[in-house]
This record gives sequence, structure tokens and C-alpha cells, in this order.
Amino acid sequence: MAISSKSKLREILEDERAVAIIDEYVPGFVSNPELGPVAGMKMKTLLKFPQVGLPKETVQEIIARLDALDAE
Repeated sequence: MAISSKSKLREILEDERAVAIIDEYVPGFVSNPELGPVAGMKMKTLLKFPQVGLPKETVQEIIARLDALDAE
């Protein structure tokens, strides 16, 4: 399965490349035990939550890097 910013969190967590990208910007995010209820949400949506605390530019950079993982 191709990984992108539109992938669900549970799919992101199964891809080491995607986990590395997220962890680079938000250390510990992917290992947070409270993520269970949002595992079915798209990563692009989750990154925009104010609780994540990322500036808009950083969110856009993460989205671009995730989208580039399996781009052809």
C-alpha cells in the first residue's frame, strides 16, 4: 500500500519511513499510547490539530515528505 499524507494513522505507523518523518518533527508522537482513538483518521487531518502544536509551514513540509514517499 502506498503511503501518503492521506493515509490513516494506523497505516503510517506500519511504515518505518513514515514513522521516521513524523518522529523527526514530533518526537514521541507515533509512540503515544493515546493515539488509539484516532488511528482511523488521515494523517493530514491529525497534523492540523492544535494539540499537535505545529506551525502551518511545518505541517506542509511533513505532508510534502509523506506524499513523496511512494510518488512515482
